[in-house]
Amino acid sequence: MRADLAVKSILFNQDDSRILLMRRSADDEIGAGTWEGAGGNIERGETPEDAIRREIREETGLEDITIRRIAYATIVNAAEPYVILAYLCQARTETVTLSHEHQAFRWADREACRELLPPAILEDFEKHGIFELFRG
Repeated sequence: MRADLAVKSILFNQDDSRILLMRRSADDEIGAGTWEGAGGNIERGETPEDAIRREIREETGLEDITIRRIAYATIVNAAEPYVILAYLCQARTETVTLSHEHQAFRWADREACRELLPPAILEDFEKHGIFELFRG
C-alpha cells in the first residue's frame, strides 16, 4: 500500500489558551463546512516543516510562527490513504487573513474545539493529549 503525506497544524495563540480553527468553504469538494487547522499536501522538494509553514502562511496570512514538534501522525483511510503529520505550532499574533479555501475562523478554547471539530479529529486530540496542552 502506498500512502501520500500531508501536514496539519495545531496552531496555538501566544498564550496557549486557544487554537486556530478554520471552517472549510461551503463549495469545497472535501469536507465542505467542516472545521480544521491549516494544512495540506507537501509539495515536491519540501520538507514537512517547510510545508506546514507554507500552508499556514497561504491559508491564514500568519508568518511569525514557531513550530514546536510533531504532535501525532494519523492515517486517513480513504480510497487512497494518506498520512497526516499534525504539528504543534505557536503564533505570535492573532490577526488572520483567510484564503479562498476557508469561510470563517475562530481562536477556539477546549470547549469550542469539542463543539466544532469533526469526530475523527477529536478522537486524535483525545488520544494524543492535545487538550492537556491548553493553559487555563
